[in-house]
Amino acid sequence: MRFGHPGAVIALLLALLLAGCAGGAREAAALTPPPMPRPRVVPPPVEDARVLTPPGLRLDWHARPTRQTVTLELDPRQETFRGTVDVELSLSEPTRALWLHASELTVSQSHFRVGDTRVSAEALPVGEDLLAFIPREPLQPGPVTLHVEYTGRAYDKEDSGVFREQDNGHWYAMTQFQPLYARRAFPCFDEPAFKIPWVLTLRVRTEDSAFANTPVRAEEAGTDGWKTVRFQMTPPLPTYLVAFAVGPFEAVDAGRAGQNGVPVRIVVPKGRAAETTWAASVTPPLLAELETWFGTPYPYPKLDVLAVPGLLGGAMEHPGLVTFGAPLVLAEPGKDTVWRQRGFAETQAHELAHQWFGNLVTPAWWDDLWLNESFADWLAFKVVKRWRPEWRGDIRRVEARGHAMREDWLVTARSIRQPIEAPGDIHSAFDGITYGKGAAVLAMFESWVGADTFQRGVRHYLQAHARGTATTEDFFQALSLAAGRDVAPVFSSFLDQPGVPLVAMTLQCPKEGAPRLALEQRRYLPLGARDAAGSRPWQVPLCVRYAVGAKEGRVCTVLTEPTGTLELTEAKGCPDWVHPNADARGYYHALLRGDGLERLTRQGGRQLTIPERLVLMADAQALLSSGELDVSQALTLVARLSEGGSDLVNSAAGVVGSVHTDLVPNALRPHRARFVRGLFGNRARSVGFVSRPGESEDLRLMRPTLMWMAATEGEDPKLRAEARRLTLRWLEDRTALPPEDAATVLQSAAVAGDAALHQRLRDAARAAATEQERGLLFGALGSFRDAALARASLELLLDAKVDTREALAILFGQLSEAHTREVAFGFLREHFDTLRERLPRDLSTWLLSGGGFFCDAEHREEVARFFGPRARDFEGGERALAQSLERVDQCIAQREALRPGLTRFLARY
Repeated sequence: MRFGHPGAVIALLLALLLAGCAGGAREAAALTPPPMPRPRVVPPPVEDARVLTPPGLRLDWHARPTRQTVTLELDPRQETFRGTVDVELSLSEPTRALWLHASELTVSQSHFRVGDTRVSAEALPVGEDLLAFIPREPLQPGPVTLHVEYTGRAYDKEDSGVFREQDNGHWYAMTQFQPLYARRAFPCFDEPAFKIPWVLTLRVRTEDSAFANTPVRAEEAGTDGWKTVRFQMTPPLPTYLVAFAVGPFEAVDAGRAGQNGVPVRIVVPKGRAAETTWAASVTPPLLAELETWFGTPYPYPKLDVLAVPGLLGGAMEHPGLVTFGAPLVLAEPGKDTVWRQRGFAETQAHELAHQWFGNLVTPAWWDDLWLNESFADWLAFKVVKRWRPEWRGDIRRVEARGHAMREDWLVTARSIRQPIEAPGDIHSAFDGITYGKGAAVLAMFESWVGADTFQRGVRHYLQAHARGTATTEDFFQALSLAAGRDVAPVFSSFLDQPGVPLVAMTLQCPKEGAPRLALEQRRYLPLGARDAAGSRPWQVPLCVRYAVGAKEGRVCTVLTEPTGTLELTEAKGCPDWVHPNADARGYYHALLRGDGLERLTRQGGRQLTIPERLVLMADAQALLSSGELDVSQALTLVARLSEGGSDLVNSAAGVVGSVHTDLVPNALRPHRARFVRGLFGNRARSVGFVSRPGESEDLRLMRPTLMWMAATEGEDPKLRAEARRLTLRWLEDRTALPPEDAATVLQSAAVAGDAALHQRLRDAARAAATEQERGLLFGALGSFRDAALARASLELLLDAKVDTREALAILFGQLSEAHTREVAFGFLREHFDTLRERLPRDLSTWLLSGGGFFCDAEHREEVARFFGPRARDFEGGERALAQSLERVDQCIAQREALRPGLTRFLARY
């Protein structure tokens, strides 16, 4: 599964700006399925069964499924569906009660088959997600089949279990079972260790199509307006990888791919086949690149890529039926953007990497989720770089590393491999630590053991566990075998404790002997973070690069203790400079003591690679936030290193943006704006808001950052006036702006917009026909800084004709801005229950992060008081609230500590 940068509010905001869903009135079904025959079964006596103790978090292994057959009658126009399952089991001991997972299912009939004997059973729901099947008499060890008939519910405005969406007047039903939602579709053993073959049959309306993990085995038309679609049996799969979709989809042929020539199709809602051009062209070559890296063919007989209407972005790696949020996979001809194209390619590489690492070999339990997601993120950067070198996948890797580190700054951050003690721990594991930090740590360890060695270890791991499950220990064993040394202790030090190491380096050049670096390590903590008691030293693989005159060198070590020494044995004299993180591979922040940073950046870092410059800026932002680098040093460094392409500009903007207005005294905010204009204004004015024919892709990627920094953060009046003029033109003619420029223009105009512009944008949002257009308009409406206009924008979240999932961009846009935060937070408190009701269950947890934007003690108390009692009602809610409060604490501490230096620095502007 891919969520971009899980755990970061900005990731949700971007997804909401880019994604959407189709709405509309419910359509009554014209046909209803015929009744299924239900034999009468006498219920068993269960006097003592009702006092049986249910299992805890995990089911008892004395009953193991060996195969499951599922038949569903599913009409996307109806909320209720009907199902029948036959679960083939192996029992290792006498069984009085068989426990399965089930949620929101109503059982009408159940029995066991033991050989030719039918044993009646009663189904007892226990709690929210368990069913106990009680046989008339205890079942003896051996093979048994459980037969269950039931009904379930497919909700609209949901995105998990079996759910329904409407697109352009047509209804569709899809599935999302990861992590714990297969139990909403059928009774099952809903744990990843239970990996079994599945046989799926779907009864659907004649005009609907049906898709699943495997090819269709047979299709039989009925005389009642329904048809039966039977699919081939799957290879062994855990429940969370089972998938199907029903509705008037269209399948676009994307050719054949890979060593086995598997058929590839892009499956889209009706009428949207023309929007598949990029996805159809990208998928086959990415699959071929992955086959080359893994050294084995794609392990499944087909590859369908399905665009899910209404999904807010993200994707899921189901074997043979990869699903994407429609805005990520589809683009209208002439309205595509370079951002979306790159986003799809990177996400598709991630999902296809899962076909081997996660699907062919599956983690045995959720504490090893990182084996899936970290690896897929790490390999996606590598594969995209091989396929499109000009996209610089190594730079994307460094950017993602930076996002993960900022999440890992929190004392409340998880470790990569977190013990799973409750369902909330499973939901919390899908975050930036699992994805981003895990990928960055894998990149560090690949560099440490060597790329070829690492690849051999991965291939050995997959060969040894193909079609089964495996653990982190199995992965370590394979890597250690390939490396010829035990990698587990070094690797585990990063997996099993949270936080980012801070490695301080002091260059020493004695008269006798080689130059050396004195090393110290401890956990990095920003200002306002409480002391992380119990933190242990990491075993940090680190490499430095240095130069003596024209001769450069590189040396590596593993720092295992709080202090250490690294000799620059090949250096013939005291180095002119030392880069503390060669190739930006290490997962640590570096502090160069003395004049080391000045030496390194004196000439703008021209001797450094772009990743090495990016990691210096990331370190500067961290050290500024911890008080170990003053504002003047940090911002001067950024000014030196920012000259270059989009990657450097984006990184520089991140550092400057971290010195946000909440940290700046009101009297100095105009000074901050002048500083920002001085840093970005000239380039922004030369680039302009609108793309020109023949421009480089890098310039197109740079433009949004330059224009936002100069027009919005820098308050450039001419650029704001130009943005308003262009917005008014766009409101009259949607072709007046290239699609990739529209968001920046509209938001830049809205920041200083008046009531007249607000009304025009609000009317346009109500009338917008496409998810892309609504995303642009909601993003703009969330950018107004006038409090009254902000409140008027927020009312759209309650409008019956507006999908709250799309309009949520308004709320988070206003929470992130000091001028409108109070209004937005008041709206959130006032309508919290309504908003929660209108959002999917998983997405509603984001509401708890709404208090994390404040920077004062009074509002912190208010956030804790309001959200505290509510957080317990959400899976992972208490952790989400704790992290929001910690962000407030950090902001308060940074404001107090940085203001003196910030005042001196900004007074010069």
